[in-house]
Amino acid sequence: MKQIISCFITAFFLFSSQVVATITPTLERLAESQQWHLLLHLDATGVPQITDPRFILSAQSGRFSAKTELKHTLALMNEDITRAYCLFPARVTLISQTTGRTLPSDAVQHCPELKQFLDYVPFDSLTLVFASEVVTSASSMMGHIFFKAEGKNHKGTEVAHSLAYFTEITTFNPFKLLVESTYTGMPGFFSVRPFAKDLVKYRDIEQRSLWQYKLKAEPEKLSLLQLHLWELKGKELVYYFQSYNCATMTLELLALLNTNILVEKGAIVSPLDVVKAANKHQQVSNIHVDASDLWLVHAIADELPARSQARLDELLVNNATATDQTSLTPLEKEYLTRSLKYLPDTTGAEAHFGHLHAEVEQHQLNLMHHKRPTKAPQDSSFDLRYARQRNGHDVAKLGWLPAGHFLQSDTRQYLSESELQMGYTVLAYDFDAQSLSLDELTLYKARSMAASLPAFSQLSSEVYFGYRPQKTRQLDEKSLLELSGLVGKSYQLHRDVLGYWMVGGGLTSDVRHTRGYIKAIAGLSADILVDSKFTLELGATSGTVAQASRSDYLNTSLSWFSTQDSMINLSYKLERNRFFENHEVGIQFVQHY
Repeated sequence: MKQIISCFITAFFLFSSQVVATITPTLERLAESQQWHLLLHLDATGVPQITDPRFILSAQSGRFSAKTELKHTLALMNEDITRAYCLFPARVTLISQTTGRTLPSDAVQHCPELKQFLDYVPFDSLTLVFASEVVTSASSMMGHIFFKAEGKNHKGTEVAHSLAYFTEITTFNPFKLLVESTYTGMPGFFSVRPFAKDLVKYRDIEQRSLWQYKLKAEPEKLSLLQLHLWELKGKELVYYFQSYNCATMTLELLALLNTNILVEKGAIVSPLDVVKAANKHQQVSNIHVDASDLWLVHAIADELPARSQARLDELLVNNATATDQTSLTPLEKEYLTRSLKYLPDTTGAEAHFGHLHAEVEQHQLNLMHHKRPTKAPQDSSFDLRYARQRNGHDVAKLGWLPAGHFLQSDTRQYLSESELQMGYTVLAYDFDAQSLSLDELTLYKARSMAASLPAFSQLSSEVYFGYRPQKTRQLDEKSLLELSGLVGKSYQLHRDVLGYWMVGGGLTSDVRHTRGYIKAIAGLSADILVDSKFTLELGATSGTVAQASRSDYLNTSLSWFSTQDSMINLSYKLERNRFFENHEVGIQFVQHY
């Protein structure tokens, strides 16, 4: 009899759970809502980007849908509301708010780890933090984006924590890194740590500036975001460079505060895209910049007259102790103060350093008005180019750059001149031969050209890995696989003019034959009037194609930035070797998105 009663009671509760878990019209709307999809981290097609069965309850059933996941969550709530809240506090909170269900007032008291997180990581306010780019670093080439949560903890102490999604690069093999970051995926990590540590890491050690965008947010939505971050704790996350990177995750979390932001989610999301999305949808209340000394010294150098900077550089290199005998403006004092800290030998200058430091505190250059990430063009682009070569040979090229920017692009908001291309694909149509071909597939190209200053000596460099046109003996184009590198120096000839030189070499291959070559280049880049830019480059190569002889080239271009995200470029190229000479003129339109 007891067994019969026990079975009846069990069956009753199972039946009751199923009844309660029935999806009502209200819950139907919740299952289709953007907020519910954000809590599940679904992509545009409704597929979960986090597949850990500890996070997706319906994963093992093989029949995932947003509605099915809602049913499983409801069933868990009906079975044990405390356990459900401890595992998925944001989901349970959203469901309860939607259905009018009242949660136990002491629910969090039964979740010691969650309570500890809420006690130690307050969300009184939230800030979006953008760490500036380092083009030559594989993990930082497009910057980094994360949150800073601030408030009083359970002890009444003001604290600030960084909340960031990232991966760790564990290989220097470019082929393996390419496969892992785009196809197989890399382990993703969500970290919570004191913001002070990140401030030291980015600003003081890596010399990257931090733009902080304080966000407008309703307390209820901030609380939901805080609870959701707990749900991600310990889950198996997979990082993909092109589809689920730090920016993708941050944009989805940001959308919990304003779901309209989701319309800015493209095929590839960059850290800069997240900043622009928050700014576009008026989610930013104020902006603060923690500038690194590297950025500040370069910013001050841009503001100083050439003669004044030359005099200061002379003091830094030869006679720093003479600073108290020289009439200096506040800007000049700040330039010296920040530079002296990084000189290898400051013996005899400590007293003068302290004297200047006290005065500099009264004058702080605001980097926010010097460089503004939101004014930079978008990180993806399409371009169309038409070129006429020797003997009236006409070619049209259509290119797509998923992530990066060109040397001819508007780089005024970056620390220095640079170029970054990832996945740049170009199709070429030859009007004479009436043929269409793959002209270029650049997997990775990074060029950095930062001018050295006495306190910050920097090398310029270029790395290339991909498939692009090379010149034959007849100066015709033949696309080959290429792995190459260059290194050199850059010089700030004028506030708006940069000169550079680089030497190096590489390997080219058509799979059957591989050839090594050496190369040297020199050039200049100048920002000119009316939102325009002029570039010139001279180069010489030993021959990148089998049986090709040494050749020289001259490339010139004039770019006009008609809007922040569009550019028209006119180019002229002269190439020659001992036997042939080729002239090419072209026009290119680039649209960033």
